[in-house]
Amino acid sequence: MKRTILLLLTTLLIGLKVNSQNLTCSDFKTGRFYIPKTKEIGKYTVVSNDSIWEFTADIDTSVKKHVVVREKNTQIEWENEIGNGSPRHEIIEWIDDCTYRLTYDASKSELEDDKQWINKNNGIIVSKNKIEGNCMHYTATMILNDGSKISQNGIICKE
Repeated sequence: MKRTILLLLTTLLIGLKVNSQNLTCSDFKTGRFYIPKTKEIGKYTVVSNDSIWEFTADIDTSVKKHVVVREKNTQIEWENEIGNGSPRHEIIEWIDDCTYRLTYDASKSELEDDKQWINKNNGIIVSKNKIEGNCMHYTATMILNDGSKISQNGIICKE
């Protein structure tokens, strides 16, 4: 009886170990993801001419998360769920396994002024800070043409 229980527990533990996910940056290259609304999502840090300051942007309280469907070099992003409102089409340029440049795809839809401004400043560089569970913590940084940097921390999670 003890052997049966011991064998059952051992099999269960091995099964749990095999099925546990140890995600890597590669797991965030394709698939379906969500960006949860967090306290950090509206906070930005600006570094310009040896000065640093932070500001918080107004956030639409009706948006609880962004849903992202990512293929190798493109992604489509919706607010709250797929099919909700107008999707944002984005182009991904992979710099390395954990870092990419994100720009908006003007061939898919007319870009609003803020998206055009991001593209004119060479897009947003997204780099991994750490992976916990099914989520990657990242820093998104824009380096403006005048040399200033705007950065934001965020989380993207694999569904």
